[in-house]
Amino acid sequence: MWDYSFAPKEYLNQQLETRFARALAGMVMFSPETSVIAKPSELLTSVRAYMNVLQSVENHIHVDMTRIFNNVLLQQTQQHDSSGDTTIAASYTQWYSDILLRRVSAGHICFSSTLKSFVSLTAEGAIPFNAEEFTDPCELRALTELLGPYGIRLLNETLVWHVGSQVQELKKLVHQNKDTLIGLRTNFDKPEVMKELSKQLINVESVLQRMTIIGVVLSFRQLLYEAVNTQLEERIPFLFTTISDFHEHSLPEQSMLINEMASAAGFPSRLDPLLLQCIQSLPKQDVGDEYLVSCLLMVFVAVSIPKLAKSEASIYKAQLDGHSNNI
Repeated sequence: MWDYSFAPKEYLNQQLETRFARALAGMVMFSPETSVIAKPSELLTSVRAYMNVLQSVENHIHVDMTRIFNNVLLQQTQQHDSSGDTTIAASYTQWYSDILLRRVSAGHICFSSTLKSFVSLTAEGAIPFNAEEFTDPCELRALTELLGPYGIRLLNETLVWHVGSQVQELKKLVHQNKDTLIGLRTNFDKPEVMKELSKQLINVESVLQRMTIIGVVLSFRQLLYEAVNTQLEERIPFLFTTISDFHEHSLPEQSMLINEMASAAGFPSRLDPLLLQCIQSLPKQDVGDEYLVSCLLMVFVAVSIPKLAKSEASIYKAQLDGHSNNI
């Protein structure tokens, strides 16, 4: 023990950081088994209250609580903290990508462009789950404040990964029906031939379902971008204005670089950098075949659309400005 010296102040700093991190993990209340998690706005309120209490420690002892807050909260925006424990960002990323969006894909949750959130359409006798309590603008703004730019990027990358996996499966379905789809593409002006070839297509429902999943994920990303945009405009108005100006007036050769910056600030772009990187990283064959597959996929979707018209879930809901099956 004579080779060591005890520093009470450093020990107190470490204990405060450790206990604050543990308190944050407990406030999230995330349980993968029951799919329960705290609402972002409620968690944000709890975190602020806890920080106010800890701030009062400075009145009794010389401790830099701001540094402790910065260290702990920055770690909470990563996949794991310094102890290897699950963070706030990881918990909400898992919940939104693996639980909420899966429920949306399963039905009974509709995206409403009017309300700018996902709305539950709970059937009679079912356990109610209010998706709007986690996806309305106020909740998503609270989420962006909790996760910060690193956490939002982690959530974005996970969402884009889901889109990439669906695109890969769609390409496989196109290859399964390649000959039939080529026939449909070349005989578009012959109704009788088109009708017979359409009957030969397999896994049509799977194509429609996967396209809907992609649409749901991109709609959620749009809501997330709007929340980030609003939050940054409130927090850093001058820098926000500069980014907006660059985004609107960038030169063509600078567009991708500017798009990456604008995307991080929540601005929509014609070429989404994350989505572009994800699609480019997918396994590819020669360029000609990739172009053919993309064309045949559009043909596949076009001839599958009549199936959606026969579904009762495709009825338009004016009050939500959407459809029950999110087509």
